[in-house]
Amino acid sequence: MHVVLLNQYYPPDVAPTGVMLEAVAEAMVARGHRVTVICAEGGYGSEEKTKKYRKEDEGALGGNLRVVRIRATRCGRGSFAAKLLDYASYYLGVIGKLSTLEPAPDRIVALTTPPYLSVLARVMSKLRRGDHAHWVMDLYPDVMVSHGMLRPDALATRALRVLARWSFGGRRNRLVLTLGPDMARRAETYLSKATPQQWVPLWGMASQPLGDGEGSSSCKPEISSASRPLVLMYSGNMGLGHRFGEFLEASVTHGSDLRWCFYGEGKRRPEIEAFIQQHPEAPVELGGYVPRAELADHLASADVHLASLDPAWDGTMVPSKLQGIFSMGKPVLFVGSETSSIGRWIVTSGGGWVIAPGDTTAMSVALDEALVPAIRQEKGERALAYAQEHFDRERNAALIAQSFTKEVKLAINK
Repeated sequence: MHVVLLNQYYPPDVAPTGVMLEAVAEAMVARGHRVTVICAEGGYGSEEKTKKYRKEDEGALGGNLRVVRIRATRCGRGSFAAKLLDYASYYLGVIGKLSTLEPAPDRIVALTTPPYLSVLARVMSKLRRGDHAHWVMDLYPDVMVSHGMLRPDALATRALRVLARWSFGGRRNRLVLTLGPDMARRAETYLSKATPQQWVPLWGMASQPLGDGEGSSSCKPEISSASRPLVLMYSGNMGLGHRFGEFLEASVTHGSDLRWCFYGEGKRRPEIEAFIQQHPEAPVELGGYVPRAELADHLASADVHLASLDPAWDGTMVPSKLQGIFSMGKPVLFVGSETSSIGRWIVTSGGGWVIAPGDTTAMSVALDEALVPAIRQEKGERALAYAQEHFDRERNAALIAQSFTKEVKLAINK
């Protein structure tokens, strides 16, 4: 089978969607399929490095994996208009490449960066006489409603819901694959009963093979002293879907035997910056992203990891933060709902604590337990065991590759 994979990002870009896609593409080739990835050409640092990656693309995995890098605009995320321009240039590039690609694709698999690649997958697969499938990393337009970009009852929202249902429809749709049980339930509203659906969790970024070690920041926490307080760490995207108020409040109310470390970037980072300015006495530290080559050591340096997801975002996305933390054998303190995928995995595994938003009593109890070494060790061991069974990179990538290359319909996981 000739499978075409569509996503704006692909390594050496460090965006998680591209990194995950690389593992699946390689697993498809290992199963004997021919794979073409169509992505946008990123800014790789120099013309020499760009040429290097293009040369590697040509001979990847014996020529059975071809990476087509479209010269799309790279205006960045400075404004909504700039982002739309980047999306549009990539869309147009995909249409051009798919129109002439030889051999014709048997199946087009679309991810969700940029949004509504599913539309192109259905249209272009029809024109090339193939079929289509979808790997939903973010569920649109639901994520836009949670983001506050759209009102739930707005005309634009209703129109985008209709477009989502159409793109996932038709007899040629072979699979819609989501990232967890809550996303699978939410996606059902866009699918007909005849549309095959399955969910497979992602794996942690720290379990990925490391490339040339490039990252977006050289910042690394120095928290290895044996005499230090208990270290609680948040590492990763600080987006609008995450919550930090509960952690910051606890840093003031729960004493000096804890050290709160936040590393990353995003829309909510100013919230943490403002808190530090207002509470200089609080044991809170703030840094940037950590280079990929240092990520495993970075995650291992914490005693307890922090994660959060506002319940309004449940099912619109399933961050892969938990998988990486569990794979390091670390317990997780999660602010969010028990019915979210993350909450459900923590409760099932016993690998941490789930705190409902605003529940200061539960937060205090969890922090008291986290200070007990035996409890931390037990929860860390349970987290690692769960990760080894459910979040293994090779196994999950192979399962996804198999699912996307099957001809039979698949039932949703229970």
